Amino acid sequence: MTHPDPHVLALTGAVGSGKSTVASAFAALDVPCLDADLVARAIHQDPAHPAMAAIAAAFPQAMDSDGRLARGSLRSVFARDAAANAQLKQLLRPWVLEAARSWTAARHAPYVVWESALIGDQAIPAARVLVVDAPSQVRMARLALRNPDWTPTQVAAIFAMQPSREAYIEGAHDVIVNEGTPDALARMVQDLHRKYTSLWSTP
Repeated sequence: MTHPDPHVLALTGAVGSGKSTVASAFAALDVPCLDADLVARAIHQDPAHPAMAAIAAAFPQAMDSDGRLARGSLRSVFARDAAANAQLKQLLRPWVLEAARSWTAARHAPYVVWESALIGDQAIPAARVLVVDAPSQVRMARLALRNPDWTPTQVAAIFAMQPSREAYIEGAHDVIVNEGTPDALARMVQDLHRKYTSLWSTP
């Protein structure tokens, strides 16, 4: 017997907002979660993937000798060049979407979570969009803590290349403000899980 594909909850937010923490909270409630950044990484680290020929042709300076994106190139090349960053995302987009859709079709659940900072930027299709938000100073502190070798200039460059907080929130159906305790965040996720389960469960 076939089963309907799960609904897709797009989980997004600016860097340092806490998307991965929220995704982990959904996973703890047995919601299947997919990190689109990891899908993209699996593609650009696989020299045999069909996408890599176009990526290598566009960015030969960012490739290593094995045909992968070189370690650190996302920060050293693409975080400094907005046009190159946009082109790389466009080259990866159809392959990431194909992999995400295939993964989703194999899940048996009312809904799944696709986590990505690029939901709005790349027009990722979803039944509903959940934005994780936090004040800029909080996000900067988290990013610096997570990447102690990054300079303030590099952190600022990453922030400058992302949509504004207002742009993220404008495209949201639901918003979690992640500036409290882990327990408070878990309770917000539990409330949303009850909402989504009620919304999408098969009668």
